[in-house]
Amino acid sequence: VGAVLNRARVERGDSVLVIGAGGIGLNVLQGARLAGATTIVAVDANPAKEATARQFGATHFVDASAVDDVPAAVREILPRGVDHAFECVGRAELIRQAVDLLDRHGQAILLGMTAPKVEASFLPAAMFLDKSILGCRYGSSRPQRDMALYAELYLKGQLLLDELVSATYPVEAFADAVRDLEGGKVARGVLT
Repeated sequence: VGAVLNRARVERGDSVLVIGAGGIGLNVLQGARLAGATTIVAVDANPAKEATARQFGATHFVDASAVDDVPAAVREILPRGVDHAFECVGRAELIRQAVDLLDRHGQAILLGMTAPKVEASFLPAAMFLDKSILGCRYGSSRPQRDMALYAELYLKGQLLLDELVSATYPVEAFADAVRDLEGGKVARGVLT
């Protein structure tokens, strides 16, 4: 949520692309909803994530496993490109897609953690249209202000936190929790 509100500073009426609808992506989706973005596109290779993505704020969902050309599918929704593209997976080719799908003045925000030595590429000429690539850590958080805001939004029912926990596991089932997380079966699993 902080990546949307603090780092990207998404404004009412903006368009948002979220690549990856896991735990990070779901929070980006709800941050975009809270900020007032009007077109919020979630992309994920697991079609089972569509309902949850929409619950958290996606207005559109692109099933990356069912289309040959994800950027073309996104451009059908946003022909000129997107104002804010959040890469939440941490894969170099998805970083490139985020940059390529930006509209003029758009910004790509990198949230997914890549391996330390991974390099990503993009066409520098595209950046002359006032585009930006931004890194973000911990939602560019300002805890004194942000925690109070998040608590208020949660208490008003606007920030979905309980809904993020889609499964609980006893500590003895740690391996099951990891398997379900890696298989995309849970938004967030909690060990009890």
